[in-house]
Order: sequence, then C-alpha cells, then structure tokens
Amino acid sequence: MQTCPLCEDSQIHFHFEDKLRAYFKCNSCFLIFVEQENLLELSDEKKIYDLHENDPSDVHYQNFMNRILLPFSKYIKGEGLDFGCGPGPIISTMINSNEATIYEYDPIFKNHLELLERRYDFLISTEVIEHIYNSKKDFELMLSLLKPLGALGIMTSFYPDDMKLFKSWGYKNDPTHVRFFNERTFEWIAKKYDLDLEVPRKNVAFLKRK
Repeated sequence: MQTCPLCEDSQIHFHFEDKLRAYFKCNSCFLIFVEQENLLELSDEKKIYDLHENDPSDVHYQNFMNRILLPFSKYIKGEGLDFGCGPGPIISTMINSNEATIYEYDPIFKNHLELLERRYDFLISTEVIEHIYNSKKDFELMLSLLKPLGALGIMTSFYPDDMKLFKSWGYKNDPTHVRFFNERTFEWIAKKYDLDLEVPRKNVAFLKRK
C-alpha cells in the first residue's frame, strides 16, 4: 500500500496527472508527491543537476537567495550548515564570516558525512526538499543536527491550492522535483515535531526548536 513519504499515512488520494506522471496528495500533512516509479536514479538526477548554472557571483542569483537570507539573518550566528548546497554553493559566500561559520553538505556533490555528526546553531536548505525522496527521514535528520533553540530555514516553491493554477505550475515540471509543500504542510511539521513556525514570506519557512 502506498503511503505518504513525509507522515507515512496511507490516507492519500489522486490529485492530478499530466503527460509525464501522476501526483498524489496526503490528507494528513498535505504533501503532494509523485509515485516511486517516477523517481529518477541517482545518476540521472546528477546529469540534470550538472546542467544547472548557478553562479555565486550572479547578482540575480544572490537576490534570489536573499529571499531567505535577509529574514533569516536573525538566526545566523555561531555555526551553521548549508544542507544540500549543490555543485555551486552560494550561501557561504553571502554570509559574513565574522557573524557565522557555514559548513557545506550535499549527498551528491559534497558528501562529507562527518558534518552529520555535529550540531549546529542553524541550518539553511534552499531549493532542496522538493528533491528528497524520503522526506520524513531527511527532515528528522536536519532537525537532529540542530542545537537547542536552533533554527532551520527552508526555501521551496509552495504549491498552489487552486487546481487551475496547479495544472499550469511550472515548478512541478522539473523531473527532479518530486515532493511539494505549502504552508499547511509546514504547519503539520511544526506541530508534529513541536517546533515554532514562521513563514516570513511566500516560499520560505523557518522551523525553530523550542
């Protein structure tokens, strides 16, 4: 029986289908996800990621990252981890080294497993969670890396509730995007793991340990 990859509930229903794949929605945590058969092999994922041209010196890319970094700045102190930093990390170049030390981890491009043995004052994960197959496992991993009162900053595109908008939503068309969240999903996560939730702007969520 198919279950939700975030809450593992079996109360899911068909949501939408396009020419490439079908999408299912969880009745409990409101995650939208694609089936196991539509998940790419790691080698095929990497081929797509290698095509990304994210230049840390690009002003437009920096402005995009500031959507999360500016409101999250109050939590950026001590030691932090860029979780899922990708092949062209930018977070560490934009954070003042006098304010915080940022480490970089990515299971494909910077698989430094020793970084997962530490604890951090903050984690930042930008445009990552939509790629993660086992949402529950990796969310719990990220939360386990936080010190008491630590904060996790996440940026992903929140899916639209309106079906007409979802059908034309370009974000879902990337074959490596397989898990989709919106504010209600983060509300579920906050309640489940006893976290404080802040949504400072669309597509950005902060989860803070109490």
